[in-house]
Amino acid sequence: MKTRTALLLLIYIGGFGAFAQPAWPKKADRTYLLDNFRRTRAEVNQETDRLTSAQWRFRETSGQWNVGQVLEHLTMWELITLSDARYALYLGPDPVLAAQCRSDSVVASFIYETNPHVSPDFTVPMGLTPDRNNLTMFNEKCDLLLRQIEQADGDFGQYVRAGKDGNHRTLAQLYIIQFGHADRHLRQIRRIKQHPDFPKQ
Repeated sequence: MKTRTALLLLIYIGGFGAFAQPAWPKKADRTYLLDNFRRTRAEVNQETDRLTSAQWRFRETSGQWNVGQVLEHLTMWELITLSDARYALYLGPDPVLAAQCRSDSVVASFIYETNPHVSPDFTVPMGLTPDRNNLTMFNEKCDLLLRQIEQADGDFGQYVRAGKDGNHRTLAQLYIIQFGHADRHLRQIRRIKQHPDFPKQ
């Protein structure tokens, strides 16, 4: 596997502000994935580490998630990614199925689009976890993902989690979706914090 340093492009999304989006390589390798997981982990911590209880719980409207719920949701998906990746690694390389997967850039385009996504019912946060505990859980599961990437052997483009209707994902793509999902919700966190009624320190 060749080593590649992730490149970051700053782009502006109307209504959300600037955020870092990786430049997609032709093939996502271990270093590329680790760099982006570490980057998104650091950004989530930077945005939330010093929040007060009132800030953790602030909602733009009654029907929208607060920052705590956003992190609870991200942690749920970290658990799903850990499980899916573990299963793909358990099955071993599958070049035939890997050849049926879409490209990394197509997968990235889906997770980085600005259209609203609908969360499956099993990933809708309950909001019962107190404030900063959401960040603690997010960090713990992110560290598990980092270790999983560091310790996995082989070509991440050859391990596959089979999906319904041919919607297969390589191991690399499972990880791309996860850190892209964090980027997606970083936009949401920043939008919440920019609300004129967001509590002051």
